[in-house]
Amino acid sequence: MSKISVSKYAQALYIATKDKSQKEIDGLISNLIKILDRNRQIKLFAKISQKFEEIWNKENEAVEAEVVSFEKLDEKFLKKIESFIKEKYFAKKVVIVNKIDEKIKGGIIIKVGDEVLDGSVRGQLSKLRENLEK
Repeated sequence: MSKISVSKYAQALYIATKDKSQKEIDGLISNLIKILDRNRQIKLFAKISQKFEEIWNKENEAVEAEVVSFEKLDEKFLKKIESFIKEKYFAKKVVIVNKIDEKIKGGIIIKVGDEVLDGSVRGQLSKLRENLEK
């Protein structure tokens, strides 16, 4: 028996969950877990979830962003960041997770997918140090 790929599982889950209630989605996920367990592929569940999220985001023109700051950002500033991300990534929806990291000293770091926009004081000082050492 051939194994089903992570992408195929994720695509099937996306199609199956479209326009379903949360209760129906919970049932579908429960069934998927049983199938993965039966096929000895349960370790793939995290990768399937991640791929499903990528498919969902693409289909719904959504972007997930991690915003790292020295302290919790206020709603007004988060709205500005959301507008910036919508424009830059042509997204209709933006989900922002604000993480606190006192090591960055100030400013913010925006992570969207593999792209990192480092506007932190720590990042700027690091770039300055690199330029001075050249």
